[in-house]
Amino acid sequence: MLSKWIGVPLTVVILAGCGIFGTANKPKPIAPPYPPLADALDEEYLHSPTGDIAAHYPKGWLQVDIRTIPMTNVEEVFTDPERRWALVLSEIPATAEFRRNVARDGMMALADQSFATKSAKAPGNIIITRPAEVYSENGKLFASYDYAEAGTDSLHRIENREVLFTTGSKFYELGMIGLDSPNSPLERVQNFRLLESVTASLEGVAEIRADTL
Repeated sequence: MLSKWIGVPLTVVILAGCGIFGTANKPKPIAPPYPPLADALDEEYLHSPTGDIAAHYPKGWLQVDIRTIPMTNVEEVFTDPERRWALVLSEIPATAEFRRNVARDGMMALADQSFATKSAKAPGNIIITRPAEVYSENGKLFASYDYAEAGTDSLHRIENREVLFTTGSKFYELGMIGLDSPNSPLERVQNFRLLESVTASLEGVAEIRADTL
């Protein structure tokens, strides 16, 4: 069942400091790898159940009622009307080991944990197609990577993208997931740019400070 969600904006911005990144040298963030699209988002919001994260979702997209198809750690799912792409917000469980990795490796630890979890569910079946990198958007810090099913040619494979971020206390990933083979490479790029538009609208993400880099 699909339905519209009328969300409310989150006004509290949590600074990234909080000691979660330790003292290790971190990569300097760069500009977003996929430029956002202009005028691509709905006025309404998607948000985490606790309300610590909110973002505008793409125009015309529909919320999936995941109560009937519960997925581990998945908090929100939206799809385009043709059901070709899904926008998925998930929480990354903050285990003690994961927090130690974050303190040691900074934002890259989020990308490592995200891909490791996916790989564990499908051993040997997925590959990285764009290496993990740290970037900034509107003064906020993100990590990201692209991945696809192994063994498929580059022209026809379904490529997906994950953007990782933290509120300072919780950790999330926002994915653009292909549900069908793209009609062209341009379709993939346009949807990754759409993901970046959603990412740029996120509220509640930790802001950049010297000890987060």
